[in-house]
Formats: sequence, C-alpha cells, structure tokens
Amino acid sequence: MNGLFRQSWIFVGLKLELQGNVHQGMRVGNKEILLQCDEAGKPRAFLNVCSHRHARLCEPGTHRGFVRCPYHSWVYDKTGVPLSVPQRQAFPQVVAEPEKFRLHEFACDAAGEFIFVRLSEEGPSLREYLGSQYAFLERASEGMDTVLDEFREDVGANWKVVIENALEGYHVPSVHSGTFMEVDGMSREKEAPRFFFDDTRHSHLEHEANADWVARFKRMESRIGRWPWRFEHYTHHHIFPNLTVTSFMGYSFHVQRFDPTAAETTTVHSRTLGVKFEGSTEAGKKMMEHIHADGHAFTRKVFAEDGGICAKVQAGVRHATKLAVLGEGIEDRVRHFHRAYMSETNK
Repeated sequence: MNGLFRQSWIFVGLKLELQGNVHQGMRVGNKEILLQCDEAGKPRAFLNVCSHRHARLCEPGTHRGFVRCPYHSWVYDKTGVPLSVPQRQAFPQVVAEPEKFRLHEFACDAAGEFIFVRLSEEGPSLREYLGSQYAFLERASEGMDTVLDEFREDVGANWKVVIENALEGYHVPSVHSGTFMEVDGMSREKEAPRFFFDDTRHSHLEHEANADWVARFKRMESRIGRWPWRFEHYTHHHIFPNLTVTSFMGYSFHVQRFDPTAAETTTVHSRTLGVKFEGSTEAGKKMMEHIHADGHAFTRKVFAEDGGICAKVQAGVRHATKLAVLGEGIEDRVRHFHRAYMSETNK
C-alpha cells in the first residue's frame, strides 16, 4: 500500500459515471479519495478530508450535488476550492484566499473513458506508464456509453493470487468445465492464444473467435447493427497492477479492478460496459439484450468458480514451503506479472 499502490497509476472509474453534478468516494491504496470532473470535463481526485476540521467529506459510492462536508456544511467547487462557508465572517482568511484551502489533490488523468489516480507526487505520466495499453483503452472507449452490469464481491485470497488466476487459462478445463469449456465462442483450432508482452508492466492475449460465432454475428448484422470496434477474437488485458479489461468481438467490455482489502481478502469490482450500435432494428436490440443477459449470468458463474478456487490456493499458500512451478508457454503471463511486481516494488 505504501509502495506499489502509491507509486502506480491505479484505475478508479469511468468518465461516463461522473456525468453531471456527481462525485464519488472510494479507497485507493491506503488513502480515501474523492473523485469528480471539473467544468471542463477533466477528472480530478482529492483527499476525502475537509480542510476545516478534517471530517470525511463523503461515504464510498456515488453522490449527486456539490461536495458538502457533513459536519459544518462547507461546500467545495469542482476544483476542490471552498465555495461556501457558513458564518463566513468567522473565517476571514478563507474568504480572502479560498485557493489556499483547496482540498489536497492527487495526480489524475484518463485514457479514453478510463480514469487513473497516482498517489505519489512524482512519477511517470499516465501515457508513459500505460505504454501500448493507452491506445487500447482509448480505442475500447469509442462508443462506450453505459454500465450494463456491475457487482462487488470479496474473494478469500491475496490480490496477487486472484490476479495470477486471471492471467492463465491452464486451470480452465478443471475449474470451468461447465462454463468456458461449454460455451465460450473460442476457436479450438489453435492450442493456445497469442500472448503479447510489449510492455514491461502490462500484458494481453488474443484468442481467435470460433468461425461459427463470427458467422452468427454476420447473419445478424442487418438487425443488430454496427458497433465502433469490431474484431474477431477474444482479448484479455492486464494493466498493472490490478486492472483487467476483456472483450469478445468488441460489442461490450468487461472491466475488473482487484482491490487488496486485507492480506487474504480481495474485493473485486466488476463492470460490463456497453457500446453504441448504429442501424439497429427493434428485433436486433432485443437480440443484444438477450446476448448481454446471457453474458452477465456467465460472468457471475465464472466469478464464483474462480473465487472458490482462489480461496483454496490461498489456503495452500498459507502453508507452502517451496516456490511455485510455472509452466512454459501456458503460464507466461503469470511469470511476466511476477517480474513486473518485483521490478516495481524494488524501485
């Protein structure tokens, strides 16, 4: 918390969730922050502490209206400056120079819809930190317009165990025999997906879609319409340290953040993001509603399976005496994550 999660850019939310007069309270690393967009639409992140007598300004979650302290009703504008102070005659210094009493601000930037915060005062820019993933997030954001499904669940395992599980498919036949192995749309013509390690911190994979699935969408195209970024594969991106973004053919994106809430507990915040379709008929809209509904049920079932196995891994890790053994070619992304972790924590 004081090292890795302080110096890294951490995904905190989406710009589309901050439209209008909205702010959010959340925890990033070991800090409680307040997130909102200013009048120009730029995301801003502040310490969730009032400048007056240090009350917490808002609870976790989304809130409408200006930021108002629950203790003495100080109100802050979109840039964190006190906007209204009750009995202002008692605070001449605040009235004279309100900028000096601005909320403590953290580095905050966005790649497309994806907002990140860096707690450390010094460090690389977001674009530099994300490397090739910056362009991916910008492209994925095209047409992204709504949260189709969302949940938060705890997993009884250290966050690194949960991340490692997300980075390899070796466990799929054993753990997901009734989900991924039954209906996943993946091509069986290739034994393994393609891995990409262009960035020292991040990785991603691509797995070609089953030809029957591609043909199915082509047959439905006249009814379901067109979406901004169509590709004929499944992709899974890990953005270090604790964000994954996945998509099958680009008609929606699954975004998961893995928050370390205790040494052996990870809180997973899962969102499924929809994109705009052009040229859809009413029948086509109904088709996509069914596809998305099936996808939500699938995601929750897979999550439950992964949560159960991660808890079992944690139970074993608690008593392990030897280093783990990583398979060549099938667990390369786990190895890449280990290297990134060691590199970032040794800085």
